[in-house]
Amino acid sequence: MKINLSNKFAMPDIKKKQVRETPQKEGDSFVRSAETTSDNLQILKQNTFREEQKEIKTGFSQDLIEALEKLPPKDNIRIFLVHGSHTGGHRSAAESLKAAMDKLPHVQAEVINSLDYSSEGIKNAQVGAAQMAIDHLKGLRGWCFQKAHEGNPVMYWLGNTGMKIKSFFSKKFLNKIHDEKPDAIIATHSPMNSMLGYWKGSGKINMPLLSTVTDFSTHRMWAQDEVDHYYVASDGAAGDLKRFNIDDSKISVTGIPIKPDFAEVTELSPAEMKVKLGLDPQKPLVLLMGGSLGYGPYEELSSELDKVDTPLQIVAICGKNQAKLEALETKKDTMKQILVPVGFIKNVSDYMEAADVIISKPGGLTASEIFALKKPMIMLEPMPGLEEISANAIQKLGVAFMEKTPADAAKFAQKLLTNPALKEDVDKKLEKVSHPYSSYTVAEDAVKRALEHHLSEGSDKFSI
Repeated sequence: MKINLSNKFAMPDIKKKQVRETPQKEGDSFVRSAETTSDNLQILKQNTFREEQKEIKTGFSQDLIEALEKLPPKDNIRIFLVHGSHTGGHRSAAESLKAAMDKLPHVQAEVINSLDYSSEGIKNAQVGAAQMAIDHLKGLRGWCFQKAHEGNPVMYWLGNTGMKIKSFFSKKFLNKIHDEKPDAIIATHSPMNSMLGYWKGSGKINMPLLSTVTDFSTHRMWAQDEVDHYYVASDGAAGDLKRFNIDDSKISVTGIPIKPDFAEVTELSPAEMKVKLGLDPQKPLVLLMGGSLGYGPYEELSSELDKVDTPLQIVAICGKNQAKLEALETKKDTMKQILVPVGFIKNVSDYMEAADVIISKPGGLTASEIFALKKPMIMLEPMPGLEEISANAIQKLGVAFMEKTPADAAKFAQKLLTNPALKEDVDKKLEKVSHPYSSYTVAEDAVKRALEHHLSEGSDKFSI
């Protein structure tokens, strides 16, 4: 039974409803204003205050929730969220989607690292080769990614052939799919598109195969004919897929899935968030971020920021890098600007909300989180290859700026803080690229596709 997917992207509508507004009760009904056109506001009425709160809490359309609730008590939609990486970005996107899907009734989402279903020899070889390429073969690695981004047919053939060979050593994973029969699979890693696409093309699996691209550019390995739908970060990433002959109807610009927490609005202004964090509410905040290991030239950046004329405060998130934390603790007493080094923390998003400018490495997930909070970004030191390509794509959005040296980054940070015209231009562009609801948007569409497959396999039939 075909489910009507014409309303498959309900989340942009929810985004328009401006959840920041305070709900108001009027008798037994609930009323709030919502922006439904560019010219006016309409009044949207809900049956009860509880129903409205439910929609705000879950971030999903009411029609999807009601459709899922019609399933029998023990009948659940199963979705596999698959990556094959020992690094964080692909896993984080999958975990963000799971966090969103966990809010839905009758949906069981599972994050799967395909490496866990490979033999120890294959797993160790893949992890070792990837790390060796990062540590010692940066030039070659960068060249390979550049050729893949260009769509080089030899690189495409080699990549797909490698994953076809790997599929023969991944029978444990294929058996899991056969045994548990997920209603959809979402790949957040390009090699998984290739291997799962091979299985689907050869008739080994038949459920919807979906893909979330985790960078702002797309290389050819992502593009597989057997993938039913793609969710991408930007128009540029969509354009890359079209270059590789993926039909426009199979691509949706949703943003990269980020933690659902970024869709939870705060009533605190940046100044109030600074107070909450023990910072000066009157001074601009430049935030230095480098992932859980605190990558980046923090010492040089703080020295250069100390030279700018504008009084400001600098927070450097060092993560688990204890040596860097200790070095900055020593350095802060020698600076005229306020320097606040912090270690591994769980409230990174609070510091991001408080920041006026963020300097970070150009990862797709990190950039998406920064843009979700509508903050300008300065990028430093992209790795040759995929990260450098992605950084160039991010820079084209007009809300992130790549600088070659810490000195250049510090000068541009001051420009962002002191040039009203530049700030106004960046703020307008941030409105267009901000996707705080990205995980909900992707999950909404994916669950509807999974539900359609689930019903076609023999459950009770109805339309959304």
